[in-house]
Amino acid sequence: AKVIAPLAKNMVAFKELVFEVDESGDKDKMAMFADALPKQQKMLMESGLLIIPFFRQQTHPLLKPVEQSSLNYFASAWCALENMLLAATSEGLGAVFHIPVGDEADKIKEIVKAPEGYEFTCLLAIGYPAKGAFLPKQKEIRIEDRIHANAW
Repeated sequence: AKVIAPLAKNMVAFKELVFEVDESGDKDKMAMFADALPKQQKMLMESGLLIIPFFRQQTHPLLKPVEQSSLNYFASAWCALENMLLAATSEGLGAVFHIPVGDEADKIKEIVKAPEGYEFTCLLAIGYPAKGAFLPKQKEIRIEDRIHANAW
């Protein structure tokens, strides 16, 4: 509860802003965000498992990389997270993550007493989906329209 508390004020603001900041024109995507954002805090609180994946940013500060390889630690952490999401899905589990915004990252690092030089990617909740949970409309795509051979 302490870790999730810094998110509360942002969750309300995001629901109001989600349609205002959209530049994609994708109504299905924005409807999914509008539905999901208010639920995130509850989902994080009630999940079977809450993971806070940290990585050690050994070279330059994360938001001030001097070259592309300065981001290798960050990229590796997200690759590991993707594997966790795929494994959870394979086991029939649901997963949701919240990427910190504003001052959330600093507050959460303080709450868990993270050592200097460590960053975290997100809050990752994994658990069994609730019976009758709303599943947002998935965008249907044709693979043939997405794969390009020798052309862009």
